Amino acid sequence: MSEHKKISIGVLGCSRVAKKYFLPYVKSSEFVDLGFIGSRSLERAQQFAKEYGVAKFGSYEDVINSNVDIVYISLPISMHEEWSIKAAKAGKHVLCEKSSTTSYESAKKILHICKENNVRILETFAFRYHPQHELVKKLIINELGEINNFYGMFGFPPPPNETDIRWQKELGGGVLNDVTCYPICASRIVFNSEPISVQAYFEYDKKFEVEKHANAMIKYSNQRTAFVSSGYNNYYQSKYSVWGSKAKISTKRAYAVPQSYTTSVFLHKNDEIIEKTIKPADQFGIMCDIFCNVITKKIINPYNFEKDLLNQAKLMEAVRISDQENRIVLLSEFK
Repeated sequence: MSEHKKISIGVLGCSRVAKKYFLPYVKSSEFVDLGFIGSRSLERAQQFAKEYGVAKFGSYEDVINSNVDIVYISLPISMHEEWSIKAAKAGKHVLCEKSSTTSYESAKKILHICKENNVRILETFAFRYHPQHELVKKLIINELGEINNFYGMFGFPPPPNETDIRWQKELGGGVLNDVTCYPICASRIVFNSEPISVQAYFEYDKKFEVEKHANAMIKYSNQRTAFVSSGYNNYYQSKYSVWGSKAKISTKRAYAVPQSYTTSVFLHKNDEIIEKTIKPADQFGIMCDIFCNVITKKIINPYNFEKDLLNQAKLMEAVRISDQENRIVLLSEFK
């Protein structure tokens, strides 16, 4: 891959997420080109290509067989394994929308193929790249003392359209893969470690047979605990708080942060609440730039993308099993 030309990215899936976050980033990027748009509907691919000035469009296979450097996968979660593997076998690096897959075994399979073909893969938890979390880390070190617990929430009113993929069990729908994954991931980042055990319970939608509420208590070392709550029948919340021995931190909006949104971090200390505002940032764009710079070896990756994907998939699997078997699941049960 030449350092003098733009990196070419192909898109699998003309999704709402791709349209809202990914395509605007590519359009404004100085060193990334949108090389190919793929959809199951040729008409939809052509519509997206026309809107974003892309010459090449076609099927998913067309994208895989093209000369793009990176494939961005924005498909239903149940399809992530198939197309991540196809992209890796074609020598393409992979940006895969969260959740990366529907099981721990699937994640292991994907990573094996990526390693075999010497390509990188990143699960696109774009929220972790927002500058507010660097501020949170500094406050944890300087203000909180001993951290006791994390409390993460992400929920909103139910998707009104019955054909929405979040209601489709066979497509990997349900609140866990869709939104619970965010506070789960955030707890791992805040505690900067992997958990010991988890106990979880879901509430299922009777019509669609997918979980519409998910709650989990995740135990970390030194008696630290993460409480995670999410749902499709909630007043909108996208935040977390960290409670320490000397103070507490809370966020205004932690996960889905629009590019133009000014967010805040609150320090609760000595019966005062100090608000620290963070100017708007394109967390998705920051993430993509970092990934591109890593694969072109301009920077060392800030964390192990593949190991992080696997650890996230392992914890997600433990949460599923805990609900299914109604028990505390130890992370040491997984190889």
